[in-house]
Amino acid sequence: MRNGELFDYLKLGAVSEGIAKRLFLQMIEAFSYCHNNGVAHRDMKPENVLVSDDFSLKLTDFGMSAPTEGRDGSGMLKTMCGTRAYWSPEQHAG
Repeated sequence: MRNGELFDYLKLGAVSEGIAKRLFLQMIEAFSYCHNNGVAHRDMKPENVLVSDDFSLKLTDFGMSAPTEGRDGSGMLKTMCGTRAYWSPEQHAG
């Protein structure tokens, strides 16, 4: 995609409120679509979001994704995964 990763685009500086709202709404819609179809991405970060010329987002890198009910069907995702730099403080403490 011509604008590359969301990470590269955000490095350029502040975006207008209108564009920020558009990008945020698309992220929420993408997560909703994944979760409604039983998929947890598990490595969400700006490097895994592509931006097109018209500021449409595309999620990429589903290599760590898993069924939302867990691989064992228990309803829990138990494996710690993702990119450490984006982990929450609780994940670092655990």
